[in-house]
Amino acid sequence: MRPPSTDLDAWIEFARRQRLAGWAAFLIDSLEPMAPLGAQMLYLLEPVLGRSAARGLAHALEDGKARAELRRQLNEEPPA
Repeated sequence: MRPPSTDLDAWIEFARRQRLAGWAAFLIDSLEPMAPLGAQMLYLLEPVLGRSAARGLAHALEDGKARAELRRQLNEEPPA
């Protein structure tokens, strides 16, 4: 397994290891209008979650193209 290259890759790897990638992609799709609010909540939780971990996911939730890329990565098969 390759090491995660970004904090967002770490979130994706975590979701895959926990077998939650499909659910995470579903939540991102379902809660699309509330994604910016979710990003703000992640910024507030930075001290608890860790700055880099929360910030990478929050940035992805704020940006529509990054959200689409996150969904795509969560739905694709992990590299062997």
